[in-house]
Amino acid sequence: MDELLYRIFAENVGRYLDGVDRLVANASARPVATEARRLVAAWRAILELHGPAGRRCAGCARRRSMCSVWRVANAYFVRRLPGESISS
Repeated sequence: MDELLYRIFAENVGRYLDGVDRLVANASARPVATEARRLVAAWRAILELHGPAGRRCAGCARRRSMCSVWRVANAYFVRRLPGESISS
């Protein structure tokens, strides 16, 4: 995946993960909020391992297209139904 495409996906996925962080920061259901924050942190760590040149995993380094990790993140965190919000 080229640098420009990476930046676009990273910004959009990062914006989603930031939104989830904000939602759970004031959540009344503490166990749920704790687990949501753990999932956000895990996704951030995984995506960091699949970054642009110089920080790629072995699988990503061998291909020019978007790796499966970024395809999943994009599908679940960026592509949502029209009108769907993070809190839905």
